[in-house]
Amino acid sequence: MFNFFKKKGKDVADSGSNNGGNSNRALKQAYDELLNKYRDNPSLIKKQAEEYNSKDNYADPMVWMDAMAICDVSLEKKAVTETVKELYNQIYSRAWNKHVSVDFSDEDYDFWFKLNVSVNNRFIEMGHLRGYCEQADLYGSARRPYRDYAKMRECFKKGIEVNDAASLGDYGYGLYFGVPGYGEQDKDKGLEYMKRSKELGYELADLLFLHIEFYDNKDDESLLKYIENYIEKASPTRKCYYILSDYYSRKGEYDKSIEPLKKGVAINEHYSQYLYGMGILRGNIEGNKEEAKELLADAFSYNINYAAEFLGQYNYYSGDEGTSVEKAIEWHKKAVQYYSHNSLYELAIIYLYNDTIKDVAKGNKYLDQAVEEDSPRAMSEKAYLLLEDENPSEQKVKEAIGLLEKAMELGNDYAPYRLAQEYERGVLRPENPDYAKILELYELAAERGHVGGMDMAGHYYRLDVVNEDEENGAKAVKYFEWAVARNSNYSRVELALCYEYGTGVEQDYQKAFDLYKAAADNGYIFANLKMGYYLEDALLGEEDLAGAFEQFKIAAEAGMPEAIYNVGRFYKYAVGIPENPELAMQNFNKAAEEGYPQALVEVGLAYEQEYAGIEFDAQKAMEYMTRAAEADYAFAQYKVGYYYHYGLVETDLPKALEWYERAHEQGYPYAAIMLGEYYVYNHGGEKDYDRAFEYYQSAAERDIISEGLGVCYEYGLGVEENNTEAFKYYTIAAERDYRNAKYRLGLCYKYGTGTTENMEEAYRWLSEAAEDDHFSSKYEVAMMLLEGKGTAKDEPKAVELLTVIAEDDHDDAQFELGNCYLTGKGVAEDETQAMYWYQRAAENGNEQAQKITGKRERRRR
Repeated sequence: MFNFFKKKGKDVADSGSNNGGNSNRALKQAYDELLNKYRDNPSLIKKQAEEYNSKDNYADPMVWMDAMAICDVSLEKKAVTETVKELYNQIYSRAWNKHVSVDFSDEDYDFWFKLNVSVNNRFIEMGHLRGYCEQADLYGSARRPYRDYAKMRECFKKGIEVNDAASLGDYGYGLYFGVPGYGEQDKDKGLEYMKRSKELGYELADLLFLHIEFYDNKDDESLLKYIENYIEKASPTRKCYYILSDYYSRKGEYDKSIEPLKKGVAINEHYSQYLYGMGILRGNIEGNKEEAKELLADAFSYNINYAAEFLGQYNYYSGDEGTSVEKAIEWHKKAVQYYSHNSLYELAIIYLYNDTIKDVAKGNKYLDQAVEEDSPRAMSEKAYLLLEDENPSEQKVKEAIGLLEKAMELGNDYAPYRLAQEYERGVLRPENPDYAKILELYELAAERGHVGGMDMAGHYYRLDVVNEDEENGAKAVKYFEWAVARNSNYSRVELALCYEYGTGVEQDYQKAFDLYKAAADNGYIFANLKMGYYLEDALLGEEDLAGAFEQFKIAAEAGMPEAIYNVGRFYKYAVGIPENPELAMQNFNKAAEEGYPQALVEVGLAYEQEYAGIEFDAQKAMEYMTRAAEADYAFAQYKVGYYYHYGLVETDLPKALEWYERAHEQGYPYAAIMLGEYYVYNHGGEKDYDRAFEYYQSAAERDIISEGLGVCYEYGLGVEENNTEAFKYYTIAAERDYRNAKYRLGLCYKYGTGTTENMEEAYRWLSEAAEDDHFSSKYEVAMMLLEGKGTAKDEPKAVELLTVIAEDDHDDAQFELGNCYLTGKGVAEDETQAMYWYQRAAENGNEQAQKITGKRERRRR
């Protein structure tokens, strides 16, 4: 008959689903046989009870049930001796009763549970007060649907009324720590009960106070002595080595934390089994994984429900050999039998999202059950599903927010994070987002250990989203370091940006690069992109174009548009590699398909400039550039304005101004230059010098200076006339190779405008402008060569230059060329040629030529 009681193997099945019709009859029949054995031979009771008491080991379910039968028959016969009372106390200690029942079918458990209630009540009735505590523990730890916290509290309170030491101790402990089901946390009352329990001699009182000392004592040295003293004095079965291990873990001394767990496992300390097995499976402790699974299964059988939760998670998430979703489900169902909200939630996740076993109806059923049982994670997940609808109704949004707020009140870490996101998305406050509130929520999530909360709280502080404060940088770094310690690649990159820009830390490109590399090694592709820029720009001291190209290729192969564009850029501009127009355009087109603005620009420029053998196509150039401009890429907006300004497809000055203005609003200085030029020169339209000066000034503030600012100062356009300032800005622009500025700077030196007259410098700058094909500069240079001012006289060269620009109808050049032919300067005297050039000059409105020829033609230039 005892075959029924043989313990099941370590590869447990889902016993909770065993509803076999003969099981209950078999258990009851087997127990009845035990009862009859002692009813028929009461003389066996004393000897067997003494033997069991001496061994104090009920790991074998047969032994536990036999001991229960002894207690049962002794109660029947009203022959409960101190030996039997001790036996009763023992079978309910050290979770033996949970161990024996863990694999029972529903019918067997029903029989077993009612048997325990009956025996406990009868011990209470005969005056053995310990029965109150055991009955309370039975109600408080029973599987579904037998758990009843109200009855648990009722039993504890009755035990306290009659000064049962165990009831005082266990209920006091629950009140002190606010254990679920014990009522509102009350540390003072809880401590009072535990002290009375100790005074009354409760054998576990010292263990209860050990836990209080561990969680409340912040003095490491005195706490360690307290723990070691307890272990030294405790009985061999109640050493609590896991507390010593936890102490070392809390201090970060992980190597020291392992040995205490080994000692705990050696004496079958079930919480140590749980921690040690979990450590092996997580890879934190070296050991045999199969043995680790056996330790966890054993820990679960002794009421460590976390062990079943972990085995469910391990089988689902680890991917280790021998794991499976089916095993995950089995373990989670076991944990759910004992009211694990986490496993209810995990089962919901499995059925909702796992493609191999997906069952949305079942997933939602588990999720709703977890919500009903106040699982904060389930509330958050339910809210997530409600809000992820494409267009959630107002009712769904309201329900979701209610769930998140309740989950947040219950201490959930995800709920404040998700609420913050909904504020950001405008779901909760469509207009004028409350960024201070959003940051507050992210920080709450971070404080509760949510990595996303840490990521975003740091991000908000790094960018001064709420306010500008010198402490923001340090706060950002704090949150990023927290998240990095939890392996957040997002925060690795954000912390790298802090080191890159010196935000909250000393600027350190090497530390930034190391963080980018760590993130890249974990597959965070953006980090490869940043490494590429570092190596290209020599931020670590030496340029490494080959290394940069390799990093860009890694990110490009992962499909990152910016990286694909950079690969194309390297091929087009021969950055460390030979130019390859075909590969350049392949990459530009690929990135452009993804809408990457710089790539769109490159494709547009290729159609404009006929790059890589592409035929000129104004329409396509405009199309691609417009797409980039509409994506708010400032250079593209400038180029579209330029296209409309100069008629690539059509001339449209209002559109040109509109696009220039959009680029200017984004701070693109060359757009400001074009706007300044328009409002200064605006041929055929109204000029606006004040606006022109503002635009030029705006560009100058971004260190882009053309001759325009100098023109404004020289002629008092939009600003008070100031030749010194004009000369200053002409000089800056000329040194930056603006040919118009070179021309005007040359004139300043020639005529002493804003500076001392200096013909050599005048000739230098005017000749540079002339070499850049500046029309008016060629005339000035020709005249200086003709007269030998600022340079050696060179009449033939002067005539050569005058001829070039005279052919282009420069009337002054035509007149001077006529003089040269008339007087034989730099050319043989030729009155016919002289008259020819005088006549052309007169036709172009040159007054001196008109006096010679007698012509009064209107100026055509």
